[in-house]
Amino acid sequence: MAILKGEVAEGESSDIARAGDQPITEQQWIDELKKKHGDEVLLGLLNHIVVSKEAKALKITVTDHEVEKELQRSMAGYSSEQQYYEQMESELGLSREEVREEAVYRLTLQAIATAGINISESEIDDYLAQNAERFTPKKEMQLSMIKVSTYDEAEKVMDRLEQGENFAELARELSIDEESRLRGGSIGMVEEDDPFWPEDLLKTAAGLEAGDIAGPLQTGGTYAVIRLEQAIVPRKQDQAEVRQQVREELALEKAPPLQKVESDLRAKYDTAIYIDNSLQD
Repeated sequence: MAILKGEVAEGESSDIARAGDQPITEQQWIDELKKKHGDEVLLGLLNHIVVSKEAKALKITVTDHEVEKELQRSMAGYSSEQQYYEQMESELGLSREEVREEAVYRLTLQAIATAGINISESEIDDYLAQNAERFTPKKEMQLSMIKVSTYDEAEKVMDRLEQGENFAELARELSIDEESRLRGGSIGMVEEDDPFWPEDLLKTAAGLEAGDIAGPLQTGGTYAVIRLEQAIVPRKQDQAEVRQQVREELALEKAPPLQKVESDLRAKYDTAIYIDNSLQD
């Protein structure tokens, strides 16, 4: 099969796809994109421009260190950095660089919103006293699991493991947990007090060393055999960083909503939209 690409005459719209004998033109595609996402994209472009102007006027800059901290906070709850970026790509269509750019924009907008808002040391002390658990470092455990229906089945799994059979292969063969079964039983990183897992299972896992296997363990109406792959005990958080994080959060609570800040900035910098009055504030 040969394909010859010709030039499209001025004013015409080339076909970019087809279904049987029904073509879809580039202009149809563009019109549909504008109809479904045009408002959002246009406002986003305007917001980025006016936020950049205001940041320059206020001499606000976001450092690489601040961006890295923001990204690390965003990644909390994901099993790995790779999983986080893969999910951002699949759910939002954002590349790594675009995720970083959005973090820079978000931090810049927050800094503008909170400019001039002062938080006292006593306010920070009060917040920390009321939320001490939030800033207590939590042990994380990378776990694998074989889930079966009955206690007897779990005991048989333990017997086969004691005889030297491979954990991942047994998980693929026997586990009734579809998601982890496909990964050889891996359930990723779990915090030691994760509310979505049975307390007894987490306590047992916390007492294991890397490579240890335990079971049977009751998980609701089923039973599990678990293996600890590795445990990560996080370093104690730097208190200066903790206080700064709390300061920023309390300032944001006192600040106007970020959407209103964007709206006010669009008005301040005299933005105009010519194609749809519904976008005007």
